[in-house]
Amino acid sequence: MIVNILIVALIFGYSGWMLYRHVQKGKEGACAGCDKSKTCSAASLDSPLSCCGTTADPKH
Repeated sequence: MIVNILIVALIFGYSGWMLYRHVQKGKEGACAGCDKSKTCSAASLDSPLSCCGTTADPKH
């Protein structure tokens, strides 16, 4: 009985932690929350797909 309670507590605890992380990363924005933000070409300011919505060239 105690083992079952422990397993259920671990499952709910992990689920809560994942929900918390998801909300925190969502608040950071798309590129800040992404694990590949440092190596992603779309995250650079030179890219027209930049997460900031700005480009290095003002003509775009």
